Amino acid sequence: MYNVWIVDDEPFILKGLSGIVNWPDLGLVLAGQAENGQDALEQIEAAGAQVDILITDISMPEMDGLTLLEELRRRNPELKAIILSGYNEFEYIKQGMKLGIENYLLKPINLQELRETLIHSVEKLNRARIDRLSQDQVGMLKDNILYRWATGRIGPEQWRLRSEFLGLRLQAPFVAAAIVRAPDREADEAERDELKARIRRSCERFLTLRGAAYLSFLDTSDDTALFLASPSGDADGLAHLTEQLETLGDELRPALGCLPVLALGPLVAGFDRAPDSYRHAHQALEYAMLYPDEPVLVYDRLAGVSGSDYSPTADGDMYARLVLAHDLNRLAKQIEADFEAFSAMERMSPVRLRHGALEMVMQMKKLLKETPTGHPVFQTYHETVGRILGSASLEQLKELVRAMAAAISDALSEREERNPIVRQILQELEAACHKEYSLKTLAQAYRVHPVYLGQLFQKETGQSFSDYLNRLRIDRAIVLMRTTKMKMQEISEAVGYWDAAHFYKHFKKYVGVAPAQYRKMQGGASGAS
Repeated sequence: MYNVWIVDDEPFILKGLSGIVNWPDLGLVLAGQAENGQDALEQIEAAGAQVDILITDISMPEMDGLTLLEELRRRNPELKAIILSGYNEFEYIKQGMKLGIENYLLKPINLQELRETLIHSVEKLNRARIDRLSQDQVGMLKDNILYRWATGRIGPEQWRLRSEFLGLRLQAPFVAAAIVRAPDREADEAERDELKARIRRSCERFLTLRGAAYLSFLDTSDDTALFLASPSGDADGLAHLTEQLETLGDELRPALGCLPVLALGPLVAGFDRAPDSYRHAHQALEYAMLYPDEPVLVYDRLAGVSGSDYSPTADGDMYARLVLAHDLNRLAKQIEADFEAFSAMERMSPVRLRHGALEMVMQMKKLLKETPTGHPVFQTYHETVGRILGSASLEQLKELVRAMAAAISDALSEREERNPIVRQILQELEAACHKEYSLKTLAQAYRVHPVYLGQLFQKETGQSFSDYLNRLRIDRAIVLMRTTKMKMQEISEAVGYWDAAHFYKHFKKYVGVAPAQYRKMQGGASGAS
């Protein structure tokens, strides 16, 4: 937002302009008003404010508008000025031109002309700001604006202003959105950043060499999103884009070691409807769970796949018997068989497949009716439900169900009474997991050897001390993310991580996604970051 100051010795001009212009809609803030140049200068200096746009009368007592403009230009050379006057005074106009004014408006003021002048002034200020940014910063700004527009997070007027000065528009009769997702693999943050940058560069190089009109951006899932132009909106146009993406996938395969996941939204008439295609492309992307070998997931081909009103169900009694018998091998085979059967059902969709997985874990949870509600297995259950709802692959769904079965089996076979030392330590951790703990300090407090305490803890809980503490802290973090608007750094510190990178690492390890992505998937407290 840029600061505007209005200076005019006619009070009705000040009052009229302040109320009739929608300043925020133009990306502006009305920072102040004054009835002469001297008062304005004193107010600006007292406030320590920067004036970006000055709207000033020329003829005023104490200090005229051109003198005020000269004074303010010394403080901010990029200041934009709009001169007001009751007369078409040629000498004043010449002086104003030398000072680089944006417009010379005669009273009574034409509001449409004033608004257009303000819009152009904002565009110039934006361009100057862009010119000062590095290429990387400009790229990040473009990504942010495109993503906000594609997901409905920016108003029409703000989008119009920003898209014009950043060149974020496709002049094409028809447009379709495409998503390019990297294969899921174990990698640290630096490797992931390099991978997504390489995919994007490859996509842009591929499309540029073929003379295609496009725009690209990285979304919050680190996918490369593309808006692709097409001269026709019929089946031939869609087939051409599909073929382009298939060739792109083949070119990306050697660098990735496998095909990326590609999804294509429907062709829409005009660039202004591109967000609709983007939304449908994301819906098509989910079908990678059912069609992992499909080179391009085309929304128009998948839209009619789902439609039945049922959710698949598993044999709850069989699951109960296998869990009670602690026969996890047979249970894993049964889970595999059930998912195979679900996937082969007619008109199956990713949403219904997730519902089938939920049904499996809900059937097994019934076995915990004798287990105290404070037991960690219930937290694991709630966490697993959240991860199932946000799962992106069939293998992930299988693993979540298998892991839940193992957790319930462990809870059922757990001894009722723990070693008294371990029980006291667990109570202490439950009460204050944010404090600094180590086996060494706890061993001193309970007068046992650290190695023995570690072995005892592992035996009683089935986890190492550090794994148990980290898991407990992450569970607490999940609760805060769901129930508060605390920022991630605040949550990190509240549960015992003073290093945000350490928190990110452990959260990703135990939950499977980054903290911000998890909060978004859960639809948790909004506005926090």
